[in-house]
Amino acid sequence: MPVPNAAILQNQLLHISVDMQHLCDNTTDIKSALDLLNRSYKTPAAAAARQRLHSDPGIAALVQERYWGEWPNVSTLIRYPAGSLGYVYGHLLFDQGLEPLAPPQLSTDTSAADSYLQHRIRASHDVWHAITGCPATIAGEAALNGFSAEQLRWPGSALLLAAGLIHRSFEPTDPDGLDIGLAIAYGLRLGCFAPPFLAERWEQGWDLPLNTWREKLNITELIESNPFTSSLG
Repeated sequence: MPVPNAAILQNQLLHISVDMQHLCDNTTDIKSALDLLNRSYKTPAAAAARQRLHSDPGIAALVQERYWGEWPNVSTLIRYPAGSLGYVYGHLLFDQGLEPLAPPQLSTDTSAADSYLQHRIRASHDVWHAITGCPATIAGEAALNGFSAEQLRWPGSALLLAAGLIHRSFEPTDPDGLDIGLAIAYGLRLGCFAPPFLAERWEQGWDLPLNTWREKLNITELIESNPFTSSLG
């Protein structure tokens, strides 16, 4: 895998350290979190993570095809049957004032394959919230960062976990009502034992109940250990 220029990497790490400082002070600093994630994509650790993802047969098939099915808008999603993936995912977006990401405009070269993966991960973020039963709260995001750190090996996800735990060390009360350590432990365990979510074609089952998806993924028992008092679905 290509090794980034040392000066460029040093500059990226300097910016990441500043973002980490901001996030340790305030875990809800979205600007710093996004900047940290974007910069971490350009590190050797992220390159190794991408190589690992490309080696998974299910993920590789999607990448080769550049698969992108239909992602209905929120007004359509929330009309799916109650308890279905589309319904729960749609309400997650609605509550945040969001819409599904537009399909990526990509070529067929190697770098575009990495861009496809990054775009699909971001597009699937709230789908993963729905499937895992992690709400879009501070603790829920921490749980999903744990899940992503295990499934994707993204350095950015690991750094966000670290920032959350450091913040917890001097401000332990979580306004979401769930200890962030319990949330992260749930996400890590689920990410470890669940099959690769990135290989799934969610677009082919918006109308399927969450329980059906969870049975298909063989994670029903794991979901039962969800520590959130009002889990999704």
